[in-house]
Amino acid sequence: MSLLGGSDLKEQQKINELELKINREKQKLDKKLTRQKILLGAFLVDALENDKVDGLAQYTADNLDTFLTRQGDKNLMSELISNLEKSVESPTDR
Repeated sequence: MSLLGGSDLKEQQKINELELKINREKQKLDKKLTRQKILLGAFLVDALENDKVDGLAQYTADNLDTFLTRQGDKNLMSELISNLEKSVESPTDR
């Protein structure tokens, strides 16, 4: 056993354990935030599909593309935006 650094190993182990605990808590928080976003998105999709909020479809069609910054996201949402624009132009019996 070394005269120097014996307690340093224990302190480093304690630091490592605390870092693991912090990372687990961060993962829990990330999952919670992701779940909140998914639920909010589902709520808004329901409102759009069932025309529950006057003007929401028009607002979404007009602004979603400019809200998105990544081209991949714009490509992903282009069909939805197009469908919204069509539904606003020619509303069906609801």
